[in-house]
Amino acid sequence: MNYLICGKHTVISAYKNNRAKKIYIKNKDDINLFKNIKIEEKELSFFKKNFELNNIAHQGFAAEVAPIVKYDLNKMILNQNIKLVALQGIEDQRNIGAIIRSCAAFEVDGVIIENKNFNESSLLMNKAHAGNIEFVKLITVSNIINVIKKLKKNNFTIYCLDKNSNSEIKGYHFDQKSLLIFGNESSGIKNYIKKECDHILSIKISKKVESLNLSNAVAITLSCL
Repeated sequence: MNYLICGKHTVISAYKNNRAKKIYIKNKDDINLFKNIKIEEKELSFFKKNFELNNIAHQGFAAEVAPIVKYDLNKMILNQNIKLVALQGIEDQRNIGAIIRSCAAFEVDGVIIENKNFNESSLLMNKAHAGNIEFVKLITVSNIINVIKKLKKNNFTIYCLDKNSNSEIKGYHFDQKSLLIFGNESSGIKNYIKKECDHILSIKISKKVESLNLSNAVAITLSCL
C-alpha cells in the first residue's frame, strides 16, 4: 500500500529509485528536479496538515511512494564476503531510520529487522534515514532467532554488543561472513539471543558516561568493519 513521505533528500532518493508515484512541492521552482512523474503544487496548509502536526520538517517536499522492495535472505547468504546487521526489539522508529542511514554509509550488505518492529510508513523513520533506505537491502523476518540459527549453519559468525564485555571493538577483526546484532534501546539484546552469539563486544567510552545512544553505537561499530 502506498504512503506519504516528506523531506527533500528523502523524496529525491525515492524518486531516483522509481518508488515515487506522485510528487508534491510547495515552491514551483522545484519542479525542475523531477521529470516524467506527476507533480502537484501544494499550499503550505497541505504540508502542515500531513507533517508539521507530527513535528516533521518537510522542506516543502512530499511524495506518495510504493512500498520498499524486500530482499530474500536465502539468496544473500550464499555470498562468501557479506556483512549483515540485525535489529532486535528496537522500538524507536527514529533509531531505526538513523541505523539504516549508517548501514548505507558503511555499505552493509543487508539489514534484518523483525516485522513487528518495522513501521515502513512511519514519518519519523523515513525522515531519520533521509532517503538512505533506498541504498540498503532490507530483509524483514518474523523471528530473529531463526535467522541466527540459519546463518550459523551457513558459516556466519555472530556478534553483538554488551557494555560489560571485556572484548573491545576497536581494532577487532570481523570474519568474512558476519552478522552484527543490535538490541532494544533500554534492555539491550535478549539473553537467549546473546547465548547464540559467537563474540560479545564492547565500545570503550569514558567512565563519566553511562552509555551511548543506540544509533551512535551502531555507527561506531560499523566504522570498524
